[in-house]
Amino acid sequence: MRRLGVTVAKEKKMSQTENDVHQWSAGAKRMSRLALLVLAFFMLVVAMPTGAAAEDTAQKDGWQFEANVYLWASSIDVTTPRGNDISVSFSDLVKNLKFGVAGGVGARYGRWSLMTDAMYMKLKHDGSGQVTEPAGPGGSDITANATVDVAAWLVTPTLGYSIVDTDRVRVDIFAGARYFWLKPELDLNITGTVQPRSRQFIDSGTVWDGIGGIRGNVSLDKNWYIPYYVDMGTGGSTFTWQGWGGIGYKFSKLDVVAAYRYLYWKFDDNKVVDTLSFSGPAVGMVFRF
Repeated sequence: MRRLGVTVAKEKKMSQTENDVHQWSAGAKRMSRLALLVLAFFMLVVAMPTGAAAEDTAQKDGWQFEANVYLWASSIDVTTPRGNDISVSFSDLVKNLKFGVAGGVGARYGRWSLMTDAMYMKLKHDGSGQVTEPAGPGGSDITANATVDVAAWLVTPTLGYSIVDTDRVRVDIFAGARYFWLKPELDLNITGTVQPRSRQFIDSGTVWDGIGGIRGNVSLDKNWYIPYYVDMGTGGSTFTWQGWGGIGYKFSKLDVVAAYRYLYWKFDDNKVVDTLSFSGPAVGMVFRF
């Protein structure tokens, strides 16, 4: 009986130790995963679909061109496969931006239009955390320092056709693709009462989604108009969609647009992210020539 009691006690102690180690490991993984999520998807934080503003809706002869720049003050909401929700504000995201450029170009001939939106982001984040490992009496403190560098591209080319094109209303149907390329780098250094260790993780990946939708505008008077955009698709992700609408003001060769946009992905086979969404107000300028 005594031997059995000793054995049971040892097994309970080992089980508790294994559980503590598991919790520490899970905590470290969550810290690294959160840093990656916060930074890896910030490339979408500056975005408004190309063709947000409209030139005169009545058809014109010859080619028409446009170029645009924009800023999207977006927050990020993530759901993990385990059901955990992570929300990150725009102010927290912008602190990690080292370099970013976003813009689009478009061409229209008669009822046909070709639009391309492209963004590049370079981000860097330094973080640290401390956990207690159940090694020895009372445990021991371990400090983990991580540096995350993320480079990313997001490109959205589309080909559209105007099914309605009058002085007051334009409705384009379009088809295209959403391309996402991401290269995260993680440098992890662990110090404390254990043997110091350093590890570097470098990876890259791409996601292609085919999309289709409608876009256009409704003129309110000579200068004011309402732009709108909706798309949805699938491919590399299980499902993706986005929608936005707002108000625009037309100058001679320049449009200023304010809008609210929502962008969403659903991933079924991703071990880190189940759903990802971006939402917030946006402002942009479109140059027409």
